[in-house]
Amino acid sequence: MENKFLFLFTITPVQSFINQARKAQDLYAGSFMLSHFSKAAANKLKMEFDCEIIFPDIANNSIPNRFAAVVNVNENEAQAVGDSLQKAVEAEIKRIGDSVINGLKINKPNGFDEQLSSYFTVSYLFVPYNEDDYKQCYSELESLMGAIKSVRAFSQYPDSERGRKCSICGERNVKFYRMAENEKDIERIKKLKLFSNDVYAVKNSDYRELGPRYLQAGEGLCGVCFTKRGLDRAGIPEYKAKFPSTSKIALFDAFKQLREKRGDFGTIIDSDNYEPQGIFALKNNKNLDDFPEISEMEKKNTRELYEAMEDYKISYSPYYAVMLFDGDSMGEWLSGNKIKDEKLKEFHKELTKKLGEFANAVRDTIKEPLGVTVYAGGEDFLGFFSIKYLLEGMKHLRNKFNELVNLPLKDFYADNTYNMTFSAGAVIAHIKTPLSEVLNWARKVEQEAKDIDDTKDAFAIAVLKHSGEIEKTVFKWRVNDTYTTDLMSKIVTEINNDRLSNTFIKKLNQELIKLLDKDGNYRDDNIIKAEIKRLLMRSFMKTKDEDEDAFKKRKAETAKELQLHNLLIYSNGVRNFLNFLNITDFIARQAKGGAA
Repeated sequence: MENKFLFLFTITPVQSFINQARKAQDLYAGSFMLSHFSKAAANKLKMEFDCEIIFPDIANNSIPNRFAAVVNVNENEAQAVGDSLQKAVEAEIKRIGDSVINGLKINKPNGFDEQLSSYFTVSYLFVPYNEDDYKQCYSELESLMGAIKSVRAFSQYPDSERGRKCSICGERNVKFYRMAENEKDIERIKKLKLFSNDVYAVKNSDYRELGPRYLQAGEGLCGVCFTKRGLDRAGIPEYKAKFPSTSKIALFDAFKQLREKRGDFGTIIDSDNYEPQGIFALKNNKNLDDFPEISEMEKKNTRELYEAMEDYKISYSPYYAVMLFDGDSMGEWLSGNKIKDEKLKEFHKELTKKLGEFANAVRDTIKEPLGVTVYAGGEDFLGFFSIKYLLEGMKHLRNKFNELVNLPLKDFYADNTYNMTFSAGAVIAHIKTPLSEVLNWARKVEQEAKDIDDTKDAFAIAVLKHSGEIEKTVFKWRVNDTYTTDLMSKIVTEINNDRLSNTFIKKLNQELIKLLDKDGNYRDDNIIKAEIKRLLMRSFMKTKDEDEDAFKKRKAETAKELQLHNLLIYSNGVRNFLNFLNITDFIARQAKGGAA
């Protein structure tokens, strides 16, 4: 006799797998693989068994590493259903690994299959399902899955994996290696540097078999990280084989301007036949000799792009931004703590639909020149932004989430004052900062945004300067009824249009610190308020077409609009407020093409 079961499936790890990335392409590949494996399992369940997938919407381009479903199956066959999904994922992992090796026409080193097959963990769980008690069944399912995940299974590699570790993850032995320029003897390198013969090694200048996009000089990758790097050879139509580098993302706005001036450059920009990082090298008065792996044609195109942007006086910055967000208190929403009791299953299904619509809207919007989406699963997002469009993009995502997810679901909420929100972390970084470090900071500041208070609905921005200096600020999305990012954007616009000098920010840094007590608190709010107003009003600049009355009116209106004193009140301390202004000033300078 068939029974109904509530079923939950997960594949891990997630963050560690995605974050182990040296290139933006690696990051995208890791995110894509998890979604692809999860979708493979969900599709098998849907096609071969009597089920109703509750969340997510598997028609979405990106889905999370987990899904829930109601499955009709004999109790003694439930285990077989889960096992069949696990085997489907394992088969797809092996197929992709083999496809990468075959697509690159290289030999598979010993231990490659073992590294891939032992890395991912599939977990699944069935609990008896009662349609009238969906909330309790779901709560039990999540509780049991949490208990399973708290006990980590592991398998020991043969010989404890003695050998040189992967350049990206640092966890597994190198299986693929490109020799550095001064290395000549492959067998000697295997013995004295890699400590293993089970390595596919190529000479530094041998690009026939394995181009530098897959393996750079002196780089050694394990089977897992190499599979991410070579995923474009796996024959997956949905995979973006040409995900832009961080250097190209930093150039998005400059390329937009160049297309507008010279449309014929679009063909080069859209190709892989140039080196974006080389443009910054030329800007810094260096030559392209540091890029021996690029062809003469690529060098020619790189020089032409650089010279064209110089001729048209198009400025650009070596900084870009990474942003991620995650829905606030999603566990409470999914558990039904904030939902009318009788409507949880209906809420889950409608939430799935709305998150899918939001994810599609995100992908349609966050694209060149604004940025590029790595992952948009609905209640979470990871993407890159051109620094010029970061603030605009952040506000757009927050607005769309409210419009497409929160407001349409209001009828399900147990209290009409509830709102579904998200908190975000953004990091502005130099193109030479290791991507793994940038991602770690993005996770860190996202968590700081979530720690702002119990209701969250906040964002944090950090700047990792090439000099090593780091500044960060955390705010709620709104100050009174105004988006905090709009206040930042207004300051950026005023500074870059020469209507406001950034000297007021520098002076505030000097003067406000003097007004703090030994605990970092300001003693007299009226003095602080007066000082902010005085320094701001002195920093406005008169434009050539303004008479004195118009100038005075604009100063008063802009000062009121910027709400600097309210910003300080809403800020968690003076230092956070000053960092907010410093980061805003930094964005203004880089949007005009700061130093490379």
